[in-house]
Amino acid sequence: MSGSIVYGQEVKFVASDTIKGKYDHFSVDNFGRIYLTSNDVLLVLSADLDTLFTSSLKAIRPSSVEASKSFRTLIFDKERSVIQFLDNTGTPIQDEIDLVGLDIQQPILVCESFGGNTIWILDAGNLRLIKLNQKLEKVIITENLTNIFDAEEEPVLMKESNDNLMVLIPGKGIAMFDVFGTYVKTYPCDADYFDATEEFLFIKTADQMEVIPLEGLLEPQYKYSLPKGVNSFQYTRNHLYLLQSDQLIIGNYKKAK
Repeated sequence: MSGSIVYGQEVKFVASDTIKGKYDHFSVDNFGRIYLTSNDVLLVLSADLDTLFTSSLKAIRPSSVEASKSFRTLIFDKERSVIQFLDNTGTPIQDEIDLVGLDIQQPILVCESFGGNTIWILDAGNLRLIKLNQKLEKVIITENLTNIFDAEEEPVLMKESNDNLMVLIPGKGIAMFDVFGTYVKTYPCDADYFDATEEFLFIKTADQMEVIPLEGLLEPQYKYSLPKGVNSFQYTRNHLYLLQSDQLIIGNYKKAK
């Protein structure tokens, strides 16, 4: 967290840049490059907001995009149960990967893992977590997640950060697993989105964001107001990125004058 951030009542979000457009999903890599998707189109901007490339994903309609690994971008199409890896020019690294063909019955969430070139997949058909290596071999399988994912709605978001795999279950909270896929605990909350860094968990509920240290008792340390209509967000070392229906806003929290 920036040293300029203090308690929520003393700060406000200040935008420094805005990218106009209707985008479905976005991700920011370690170099500040921004990856935006709109239907089957991927737009990549530099940290200075210069357009680097625009690419048609053809048959793929991204349900999520993740650029947490600087050497590749992970695209997941939930409707077709396929994933695609792209390089830094938007070119496919390999053919799209059919997850059903790998005996993953109903993949609903996919995210990168930092234990090698591996990825996590949540299979709602068999209620299990699967980790695939770069050879598409199942190296970890966690079965029988019925007691964890027992909410009426299926999980909607999954991310790994600092040896924590976190899954958002609407109306219940964020389920946490270790790097071996072992269930640890659930942080109860009514969040509709979250992000995480090495030290903090960021939870969005309506137009408010809570900042929770991952070490300790998982109690909110800060609470901030968000602009209205934020669908998703990402916190980086330098900026907070907020995606609304018609724009991506880049800024940070600063002391109110």
